[in-house]
Amino acid sequence: MMTAVDGTDFGLRCDGCGLILRGLGGVLHRWDLAWSVLRRYGWIGERTTGGPHCCPRCVRHGVPAAHDDL
Repeated sequence: MMTAVDGTDFGLRCDGCGLILRGLGGVLHRWDLAWSVLRRYGWIGERTTGGPHCCPRCVRHGVPAAHDDL
């Protein structure tokens, strides 16, 4: 689930373990850009901000919180 902080910044929460990446808007500026970068690092889930999303650790351990959007 994407978390809006103040309308300009956002974070990403893993629906499996609850890991939160904060401050993505300050670096990557847009959700679509942030998601394309995070996908390269092993995150899976819906392309939409609402998710579900799953971090690489949960993917490796088979936590069924999100499905791949390929």
